[in-house]
Amino acid sequence: MWIDERLCRLCLLTSRLHDAGRLGLGNKIPILLKELSTVLGESSRTEAFTRSFDIVKSLSNNPDPYAFYKSELKMIGRRLALIARSYLESRGWDLVEALRISAAANAIDTSVLGYTPLNLEEAIWDKPVLEELIEIPRDREVYVALDNAGEAEIDMVLVEALRVNGYEVKVAVRSNSYEIDVTYNDLEYPEVEVVRTPGNKPPVAYLEGFVIAKGIANLEAQLEYGRARTLHLLRAKCDVLARLLNVPKNSPVIVTGETARKLLGEYTVMLNNHL
Repeated sequence: MWIDERLCRLCLLTSRLHDAGRLGLGNKIPILLKELSTVLGESSRTEAFTRSFDIVKSLSNNPDPYAFYKSELKMIGRRLALIARSYLESRGWDLVEALRISAAANAIDTSVLGYTPLNLEEAIWDKPVLEELIEIPRDREVYVALDNAGEAEIDMVLVEALRVNGYEVKVAVRSNSYEIDVTYNDLEYPEVEVVRTPGNKPPVAYLEGFVIAKGIANLEAQLEYGRARTLHLLRAKCDVLARLLNVPKNSPVIVTGETARKLLGEYTVMLNNHL
């Protein structure tokens, strides 16, 4: 499922060409384009994006081509996590504030069409323009599905806030690398149980129970697979998501999977009416 058949495919193409440029694969762009021509025919956005990054990994002969960049982001995130933790301690570990900071921290990306990454130190204090707050259940497993390196360190402060507020929480990550997303090997939190979901699809594609899910890919995977009840923390980094959620581009949002699915239906009708 592609939210927008035209713009989402264009995003995939530009993202992978951007990867090629950053990773020194310029001489392999003809091969990359040939491989992507097949991937772009996928009916699943999630399959297309993950398969296309596997092509990049193969061409770079590196199972985690952004490992060095992720390490740099991790150091930045750790410093900011200390600031966020101190702030939340001063607010009595207010869970709403923790969710807001985590949503705003979704400010880094390697290659979203039309998006310029923000200064994370400033971005984490932006308030959500769409804030759908719901009661997090205590009678089922609660997961936090992580996204990009750097912001993941701040998300672990959210995990701490949940635990302080009496929730049993597990963290979920991809097993294999995808862009700058964290994997099991990137985490150093032995006190928290980490679930490794298969391959490099977004974790929410496999989880059941209740999931607090970070980032665009987890939202789109929820719209495709919908296994769990979800609360999504992200920025509307692209024109498609900004239109879907009816918010200014790059705004932090907190929205349930149910509401996102309802908005998707309305967005699809709008697109069809303009064909």
